[in-house]
Amino acid sequence: MNEIILDFAVTFFHKLNLVTNIVDMDTPLPNDLDLGLRRSIMGEISKSLSENGFLPPTFTKEKTIYLSEDKYNCHYIFFPLAYDKCDKALVAGPYLIENTSIVRSNELCKKLGLAEGLYRFVHQYLATLPCLHDTSLVENFIDTIAEKIYGVGQYRIEYIRQTPDTQTIYKSEVDTTDNDDIMQRMEYRYNLEKKVINAISRGDFNAAMRASTDQALRNIDNRAPNTLRSKKNNLLAFNTICRKGAEYGYVHPIYLDEMSRQMAIKIENMVSIEQDVTIHGEILKNYCNMVQQNSTRGFSPTMQRALIHISQHQYDTDLTLQSTAESLNLNKTYLANLFKKETGGTFTAYVNGKRINHAIFLLNSTTAPIQEIASACGIPDVTYFTRLFKQEKGMTPSEYRKMISDT
Repeated sequence: MNEIILDFAVTFFHKLNLVTNIVDMDTPLPNDLDLGLRRSIMGEISKSLSENGFLPPTFTKEKTIYLSEDKYNCHYIFFPLAYDKCDKALVAGPYLIENTSIVRSNELCKKLGLAEGLYRFVHQYLATLPCLHDTSLVENFIDTIAEKIYGVGQYRIEYIRQTPDTQTIYKSEVDTTDNDDIMQRMEYRYNLEKKVINAISRGDFNAAMRASTDQALRNIDNRAPNTLRSKKNNLLAFNTICRKGAEYGYVHPIYLDEMSRQMAIKIENMVSIEQDVTIHGEILKNYCNMVQQNSTRGFSPTMQRALIHISQHQYDTDLTLQSTAESLNLNKTYLANLFKKETGGTFTAYVNGKRINHAIFLLNSTTAPIQEIASACGIPDVTYFTRLFKQEKGMTPSEYRKMISDT
């Protein structure tokens, strides 16, 4: 039973992008336990967990779980496995609880007395670590797992922090061959970016959200002196990634430029770090919706031109098959046949569908009168608008508004 619970805990930590190791108390620690930090800035480390002087060597037997912070601002979870004649520990980490920045990492390097040749490496290292702002989530999870393994009241959870010292001897610079761990984590991050871009190019909001909330992507390297500025920089970079995804989804640049501008303004107007999650989701949703509504993927070049023209003029009352054909220097009959061939419907049906979708958006997001919404959609005749809406949705605009207000 304990092994099942342990496997569950390891899976949970991996979902948070935390590396896990099971170590023997009296065996030298693996050099990659901290993802290569100490090996890179100090050299080989051969101490065991019981010899490192940071944790009490008997903590596994005492069933004490340690949430620790080392002198490099890295956090770890030390979970004792002192059962079934086992004297080992599950180690999860490293991770951060606050986004790093060059200013903050430089201050840390000065405090530790590191040579300037190590500054860049330390910053790169910290910038690639997962950042768990909500530590209560981890703490509550550990408490729950410990109850299942040890029993209620049969364990302790302690917090420990390592004091920086000036006795540690560091290298003057990092050997480039020691950068494998950082390179792997950077590759993982860029693979996440590709997943986000591909998901947005399909208009798949759920897939894009799953990839974009991975901590490896959320903790983007930055040079900001404070957390709010860091959040803004990360969101601006994310806005660029999403724009690229919509571009790959065959959305015309005219829409990309406007959406990118609107999101950049919203980001810069942030006044608290708590807005980060909301704006992150809004950026994703807007770009995915844009792909769903304005993508010309799969259409012929001529049809793409026609669809872009419709998107630009779909709320104009004088948008017709004739006016579109004239604007594109096409024969009206040829364009009508092209629509039938590539969309399976008529020009009018396509335009009306776009207009009704916009009406649904306005009914959900505003309290404007139905007449005003009809005009905003390019259909000033409210009777005709109501009839079209009912054909599409099986109810009138007023009935639809009542339905959404009652839910």
